[in-house]
Amino acid sequence: MSKNVLDEMQLQRRNRFGNQSFMLMFYLLMADIGLYGFGFRWLKYPLNVFTIMLICMTYYLVRVILGNAYVGPQSREKHKIRMVLYPAAIAVLAAAAVVLISQKGFVMAQTQGDSDKGAMILFTVSVVFFTIALIVGVIAKRQNIEDEE
Repeated sequence: MSKNVLDEMQLQRRNRFGNQSFMLMFYLLMADIGLYGFGFRWLKYPLNVFTIMLICMTYYLVRVILGNAYVGPQSREKHKIRMVLYPAAIAVLAAAAVVLISQKGFVMAQTQGDSDKGAMILFTVSVVFFTIALIVGVIAKRQNIEDEE
């Protein structure tokens, strides 16, 4: 398994950020339910819950990365190529499998007359939050490199 074990301070930070993210998700879902009761619908049902969850998980990830509680103290290893190559190869194989399955089995699944822009909103929100998480990760990595010097 992983040899990067979080120290006690990192565990406490991660737990605190997780608790804050959970409470944020709870309150956002309650606000969404309340607004739905008053007739305000900003997205259709599954998409609104998924978007709130995505926002809260991105908030958690950014907070954990900025709080230096994402990974533990790393030992200098020579196997960094393996740590990048294997997950990348698995991701490429999984993407290829999804493309093959979707071309053969799910092409017939079409929606009828649905004018909801939910898919575009979900894609845009996902790209924006992924970009934010990537930028925060790069900044955190540079800060770690500067702290070691």
